[in-house]
Amino acid sequence: MSEQELDESRVGFKLRDADREDGTRLAMVLDLMAAMPSVQTLKAWALDALAPAVGEAALDVGSGTGEDVAEFLKRVGPGGRAVGVEPNGGLRTIAQERHPGLSMVDGIASALPFDDESFDVVRCERVLQHVDDAPLAVGEMARVLRPGGRICLIDTDWATAIVHPADPDVLGRMVDFFHTESANPCSGRTLRGLLADAGLAVAGETAATWIEPQSGAKQGFLAMMGKTSAAAGAITADEAEAFHRGIEEAADRGAFHMSLTMYAVAATKPA
Repeated sequence: MSEQELDESRVGFKLRDADREDGTRLAMVLDLMAAMPSVQTLKAWALDALAPAVGEAALDVGSGTGEDVAEFLKRVGPGGRAVGVEPNGGLRTIAQERHPGLSMVDGIASALPFDDESFDVVRCERVLQHVDDAPLAVGEMARVLRPGGRICLIDTDWATAIVHPADPDVLGRMVDFFHTESANPCSGRTLRGLLADAGLAVAGETAATWIEPQSGAKQGFLAMMGKTSAAAGAITADEAEAFHRGIEEAADRGAFHMSLTMYAVAATKPA
């Protein structure tokens, strides 16, 4: 199955739909995204910032296929605890198949199924963009974090997307449509404020640029964005055809560009 086929059915995604999504399809999308250099850079930065230690308890909120929970488990050792929270049953099953014995719990970011001050380390990657009430979700993460504990949030700011070549008016209407289909599309820029407002002390922040390969003009998210926007009436069929023709022709000569900024912010809970 191609990335284009994976994304064919929808543009946006909201967390309230997560339990109804096909787990196999989501796993393939997550695997494709995890291979992106920008995502790998931010994952590594977050792990260094969180520094999970032997014997500690670590939580990954929105843990998908479980790779980050498995990494936590290696770091905290048999005397520690690593847990993943994931609302999609199919993804939980895949995580446990890939990492036998992994602790995966059904739950959502805005109602974590844990007691107060249960974890030394909490991470949440590319989840808040799908959450309707991000302050509530971050408040929940702060609630389950122990005094002196560390937290790291990673997310995308879709308003930073740059596409070339494209008619600015047509692209603007496509982006506006995508934003209406997403719960929190500008999540990346809000991470520091969310942590500060939850009473946490920001300890560091960084960013990475997602640069789409030339193949992204013909498959993946951007390749279906025009078609979906046209189907919803945001642009015309002729405008969608011109958009796709323009970026595909540019890619054929190596001149297509799409980039997007992702952010990571780390914080601690005052003792």
